[in-house]
Amino acid sequence: MGSENKRERILNEAIALFGSHGYAGTSLADIAAASDISKAGLLHHFSSKEELFAQVLERRDRRDRAGLLGDGRIEDPWELLDAFTVLVEHNAENRDLVAIYTATAISVLDAEHPAHRWFAGHLTDSVTMIEAALERGKKAGTVRPQAPSRVIARSVVALSDGLQIQRLCSTTSGSAAGECLSTTMVSEIRLLIDGLKARWRIDPGARRTD
Repeated sequence: MGSENKRERILNEAIALFGSHGYAGTSLADIAAASDISKAGLLHHFSSKEELFAQVLERRDRRDRAGLLGDGRIEDPWELLDAFTVLVEHNAENRDLVAIYTATAISVLDAEHPAHRWFAGHLTDSVTMIEAALERGKKAGTVRPQAPSRVIARSVVALSDGLQIQRLCSTTSGSAAGECLSTTMVSEIRLLIDGLKARWRIDPGARRTD
């Protein structure tokens, strides 16, 4: 197995273990065993547990932004919010990633936790990305000028995070509601986005009114 394939295997196993057991409950030895590699071999690719966890988080962000959010290339705010809905749907189907994200959210209270800086930056970047898109929409005439861009952005991100935590609580407790929440996560985000469109979107060709 090549070096890149080994690194990929380690990352995949780390995602699964961090997702199921959390950061504190997962050791490098656990990840090495799952990856069919020695601990020394793992440390050849990642110098510490902290570095490996950071790489898992960065990988999640890269995938989300490049594959589902257009890596900043989506100019239209409504297209971006639609893409955000697709992202929520994708995450709802991937329990490991949801578990990592929510475990990180809990750990953010500890400034010494390796995920603290990532999570704070992630929230800021997500809100800023949506807010900036809405401001571009105002200039382009597709968003009403009175729209509270930052409030909207914070609300979208907050709802997404809250729904992910609810779903994880249901699935980890063995509740039959887990799969139902997977579906309603998407429905509730879509409900919010549809409401925002109805309230703040200016349809192309429509006469702009204040």
